[in-house]
Amino acid sequence: MASILPLLLLVLCSLNVAHCGLRVYKLYARGLRPDQNSSADGYVEMSCGSSYVKTRVNENNPNPSWTEELSYSRAVSGDRLEFRVYDKDVAFNDRLGVCSHSIRKGSYSYSCNLEKGGVFYFSYTLS
Repeated sequence: MASILPLLLLVLCSLNVAHCGLRVYKLYARGLRPDQNSSADGYVEMSCGSSYVKTRVNENNPNPSWTEELSYSRAVSGDRLEFRVYDKDVAFNDRLGVCSHSIRKGSYSYSCNLEKGGVFYFSYTLS
């Protein structure tokens, strides 16, 4: 008798009972370059479809990491995952760079160079 596990997982995913979709995690950056007059106070805004997460500000750290995750149950292959990395300042926040990626099924880790210096890293799983 064939296993009904694949069918059961498909049904649970369609009911949003089992974890399905997109999970973005392990966010960190190296070598963030803030304004000349301040230290790096980095945070990230990430989005995919209608899902949006803003991380906490990681103060006084040019090599920050963030524990926040983004989950989006309706994500499909080909959707755009976008990250905007900022340096928080008193007057206004400086955008250090934008990273955009077309997602596909599986688990992956990527990095992207930020326009104002530094590298941003992230991992995701799309099931």
